[in-house]
Amino acid sequence: MVTRAHLGLVARDLKKRLGTRAFLTVRRSEITQVVRDFSGEDSTRVKTIMGQELEQALLEQGVRCFPSLAETSEDAVRLFHAGTFTGAIVDMLRHPAPETDRELAEALTKLKGRWNWTERAESPEHSTEHEFEPVRIRGEALSRTVLRDRR
Repeated sequence: MVTRAHLGLVARDLKKRLGTRAFLTVRRSEITQVVRDFSGEDSTRVKTIMGQELEQALLEQGVRCFPSLAETSEDAVRLFHAGTFTGAIVDMLRHPAPETDRELAEALTKLKGRWNWTERAESPEHSTEHEFEPVRIRGEALSRTVLRDRR
């Protein structure tokens, strides 16, 4: 039987994999395999209840995932650090509200206006990190927020 202790070990392992990145895409099958490795249960699957418990264990480690493990059967999820710019964008998209419409619109407009999508598509090795000008979101420079997401 998969216990809470097993899920804590899984959460710590996934946090370690995420490391200092802003986000990490992980296949559900990989997560299931990690659960099986730590629990010794060869036939267990991450479904609704275990998905909720694993998400809680991840959150206790400061990691969130999207889409929710408990609510989706998508092939992959994205892990990201809680309380970061990435999380704010996910929350604004996941929980639409008139109160956040302006903030989301401003963030997307600023990002779109500052990014050369054509150049990025043609040259994936080109880094534009140093080209960001300070863009304010909630009074904080967006470039600083994005860099902090990369920790």
